[in-house]
Amino acid sequence: MDREEVISVLRERKLLITPDALSHVVEHTNCREIIGKAVEAPGGLFITKKRIEEIAEEIFEAQKAMQVSVVKGTTAFQPFAKEIVGSVKMDEESDVSGKSDCTGKVEDFVEYFRDRFEREASLMRQRPNPPIKCSALKGSLQKAATPGRKDAAIVGIVLDKRVTKNGHTLIELEDEEGTQPCLVPKDAEAALREMAADIVLDEVITLSGYLSNGGLFIVKEIIWPDIPFKQKRKTQDDVAIAMVSDLQIGSRYFLREQFTKFLSFLSGEGEGREIAGKVKYLAIAGDVVDGIGVYPTQEKELVAKDVYTQYEIFSEFVKNIPEYIEIIVIPGNHDAVRIAQPRPRLPREFTRYLDGYSNVHFAGDPSIAELHGLRTMLFHGDSYYSMASAIPRLRDSTTHPEKVGVELLRRRHLSPLYGENPIVPEHKDYLFINEVPDIMHFGHVHHNGYATYRGTTIINSGTWQDTTDYQLKQGHLPTPCQLPIYHCKTGEISVLNFK
Repeated sequence: MDREEVISVLRERKLLITPDALSHVVEHTNCREIIGKAVEAPGGLFITKKRIEEIAEEIFEAQKAMQVSVVKGTTAFQPFAKEIVGSVKMDEESDVSGKSDCTGKVEDFVEYFRDRFEREASLMRQRPNPPIKCSALKGSLQKAATPGRKDAAIVGIVLDKRVTKNGHTLIELEDEEGTQPCLVPKDAEAALREMAADIVLDEVITLSGYLSNGGLFIVKEIIWPDIPFKQKRKTQDDVAIAMVSDLQIGSRYFLREQFTKFLSFLSGEGEGREIAGKVKYLAIAGDVVDGIGVYPTQEKELVAKDVYTQYEIFSEFVKNIPEYIEIIVIPGNHDAVRIAQPRPRLPREFTRYLDGYSNVHFAGDPSIAELHGLRTMLFHGDSYYSMASAIPRLRDSTTHPEKVGVELLRRRHLSPLYGENPIVPEHKDYLFINEVPDIMHFGHVHHNGYATYRGTTIINSGTWQDTTDYQLKQGHLPTPCQLPIYHCKTGEISVLNFK
């Protein structure tokens, strides 16, 4: 653009430019792009040289971020996984993508909680001494053939929980027909009182006990839906699943060099070729980009301030992953989908850069992917903080996110507390854990964690973003660039540190 054209464009937008800014911008190779961005966000009536320099720096940073250079391994690298036929079966029933039926009416909330209750209660009814609905308790006991105290088991959604002035724990259960107050006495066994402290609002539980003369249900046992004990499932082929999350591409804190080393590792460069050669699958649990306007002052921490550019950069990284590796990608709260769960898969306008890459599979949050026969649950993990704050003994879980994973499995639900994290009231509860996973993989916390619970492996894959100013203020303790690799044949986890 020449001087006259620049002035003409700005005049149409009723903007002025200082002489030194005009002289500076017309000599710049990105003159047209700079003026375009200046018009979008002029910062005042006059466009100054300082503003031109700021925009030029933003463009330079974005162009630099677009340059992806992955070192490929030598021809001596003969990955075992390349010779193995991959098997990816996406469980469509677990994914809300294309099936959202919420209209925002009160009826949607009623239907959602009815579905949640029935799904969880049906699990309880499969046990010995199946519970009855909490609202049916008094009627059931009145029909009893013999007088005297009658033990019973009731199931309901936790409407309220509080500690009375006398130190008892009062729990109010509800179902679609009524409520029932329940009491855990202050002199109950310590184990029962500790379990009562673990109860969170909106979850479905079974309480076993008896009805007092005053109409209170005295609790003797607390039962969660839970997952059954099972043997850890393994595969015959010695293949592996690499797990990552929270890349936050577009952030100036994205650890680009370390992530590039990881991609080079997958291609056989550097140490660890034996492990790299086993990687057949890559599971990405959300927040592949940093997004725009997710938290206050975020714009100051971005090098790519356009979300399309962020996804284009992500796609360039993915294109450098060996094509024999099957990649599963779900969104997180920073991604360009709705903030509330369940989330549909990323729209094609952001994934189109990977059209034609048949090894890349986009799914919703949460989703189930059967990888080489292993049922792998991917969800971003938004409910982590609400669960950690609601259960007293999880207050240290900022460094042990796997503990929250255990509690979610115990409740057979990925976001028990309603209202703490945005949830769309779909007519089907996609956050209910129906079939027990072999692997539970989540992120969001930016801190790695691992556990095995009743035969299910729990993995939080941390982050590839350095600690931001916002995270410091929130008290977060990230563990960036630690890559968990799950060995499908042995059930063991290797953790490689790329930082």
